[in-house]
Amino acid sequence: MKLYFIPFACSLATRIAIEEAGLDAEFVQVLTGHKLPDGSDFLSVSPMGYVPALETRSGITLTEGPAVLQYLADNAADGVLAPALFSEDRYRMQLWLNFISTEVHKAVFAPLFAKDAGEAEKAAALGRVAKPFGVLSAHLDGREYLGESFTVADAYLLAVLNWCETAGVDIAGWPVLLAYRTRLRTRPSVVRAMAVEMPLLKAA
Repeated sequence: MKLYFIPFACSLATRIAIEEAGLDAEFVQVLTGHKLPDGSDFLSVSPMGYVPALETRSGITLTEGPAVLQYLADNAADGVLAPALFSEDRYRMQLWLNFISTEVHKAVFAPLFAKDAGEAEKAAALGRVAKPFGVLSAHLDGREYLGESFTVADAYLLAVLNWCETAGVDIAGWPVLLAYRTRLRTRPSVVRAMAVEMPLLKAA
């Protein structure tokens, strides 16, 4: 497998999942201007220019974070990254993957980081934080993870919550989410993934 990533982008969730499951993968950093280290254009891999993009063992290229994460879950040992196929817990995990993607990542953080977003658009994005963060806080209150155990949905949520300070979102206003993020940052797979990407982020 080959993972195209940007340090501390949402592709961090994919690296965490790979670390958690002990999967083999080659990592290729996407550079400024959608360039790859060999000088080629990342847009030929991912037409929207988004990470993660994953070249699978069979030779197809997957984009869109939830699809990539579910592929990894299906290629990991049973129960390591996701509940059993066709179980109610598996569908709940898919619910959270899509919730994070649409209600948090795209609705809130994408406009806050967009270079072409105006002040009104950014203010509107900040105004949308409370509802999804409230839903997540209520669900995680008294829980260690989004489900019964750690899954790729937790890896994705952590990657997104890591952006709060940079994006101007005061996570301290949601103590449950702050505690959840703090707790997950001590998980060995997360520690390893973040340790690899932090120097790359600083050098970018």
